[in-house]
Amino acid sequence: MTDPVEVRRCAYAAITAVERDGAWSTTAINDAVDTLADARDRRFAAHLAYDTIRWQGPLDVVLGFALERPINRVEPALRRVLHLGLHQLLHMRVEAHAAVDTSVELAKTVVPRKRARAAAAFVNGVLRNVGRHPEWSQPPDEVLDSAGHLAYVTAHPVWIVDELLNRFDRQRVCDILVADNDAPGVTLRAVGHRDELIEQLRLAGHDAQPGRSEYAIRVPGADPRRLRAVATGQAVVQDEASMRVVEALGLRPGDRILDLCAGPGGKAAYAAQLAQPGGTVVAVEFHHHRATLIEQLARRLNVPIEVHTGDARTWDGSGGPFDIVLVDAPCTGLGTGRRRPEVRWRRTPGDITALAQLQHELLDAASRQVRSGGRLGYAVCTWTAAETVEVIDRFTQSHPRFAIQHQRQLWPDLDGTDGMFFAVLEDGNHR
Repeated sequence: MTDPVEVRRCAYAAITAVERDGAWSTTAINDAVDTLADARDRRFAAHLAYDTIRWQGPLDVVLGFALERPINRVEPALRRVLHLGLHQLLHMRVEAHAAVDTSVELAKTVVPRKRARAAAAFVNGVLRNVGRHPEWSQPPDEVLDSAGHLAYVTAHPVWIVDELLNRFDRQRVCDILVADNDAPGVTLRAVGHRDELIEQLRLAGHDAQPGRSEYAIRVPGADPRRLRAVATGQAVVQDEASMRVVEALGLRPGDRILDLCAGPGGKAAYAAQLAQPGGTVVAVEFHHHRATLIEQLARRLNVPIEVHTGDARTWDGSGGPFDIVLVDAPCTGLGTGRRRPEVRWRRTPGDITALAQLQHELLDAASRQVRSGGRLGYAVCTWTAAETVEVIDRFTQSHPRFAIQHQRQLWPDLDGTDGMFFAVLEDGNHR
């Protein structure tokens, strides 16, 4: 096996990319652990990085007891080393001496050489101090501070816990947040015949099982970058929640579809598949690099998608009006917490108000592209009321010609998917 410090250095590199550079953990962790030759080392480093990011809030609470200065005044590089070491001490089956010793050695490498000895002493002192005070890692009292207790034991900010407690009983909120920490595994969408692909994956040694959606395949423990089916375009990595959004639209062969905010293209590609023969998909994406990803995916899967770069609120391209318009709106992304745990620490309550306004503007613009009698779809990968049911309520009040045909919130605890909300509305102005 690889040097234990090197394995932890890969986890550190991934966390640095997430915290300092704003990368998504799914990409940053894959890139970092790819440098390790041993599969066991890659799994350990990935698990360590994901869970250290996930438990950032409770780890900072414990460090607040152990440090003589506020956590935000600790050098970021050493704060990440402390997070990694403390997570191993508190939450992993790693011997205390191994967690401390590897963290001390790692600390020497993340600061200039002339400060290595002082950095190592600092990390050693903090982690050993925590080890002598197990009371520091106890959660708030469950009776006196119910929301704080749930936030600590499930590693979520208190404001997210409060938002859910305003809508559900405590046990249900606990179930949601616990499931939000479960590793999601890998879900594929078969581009062709699902059963044949499942058989291929099983012959290759994977535990492939059919999902609930027609083309979904669950492949727990697989590395999608090393799956031949993904490389050859037989399948695409896609959470089942995303598939179910497209399926709810009721696509038929020959439909003309507009997908707004379409990057990176998973839903657009699935829509193009379901609308054949004869269907057309126009995808609009604000960010050029995400529009490029749509084009690349369409070529790899050999599905017809016309891609445009622009603001969905003002885009007025050709081809309309459309049978179906989908708004896959920007949102807080809290429903992706199983795969991107950093999102819970990046977002604030203030983000919700601004995003809800943007979501309404996008729906308003999209409604002008729907043909008479057509359908309008809305999807967000979050669960806050302000971005889901309240957006739809506001839209239908200001656009009475649209009636809700179907809406649903998916939850990680009940559905085993991302926490995605979707609604399908029908234009009642039939010609």
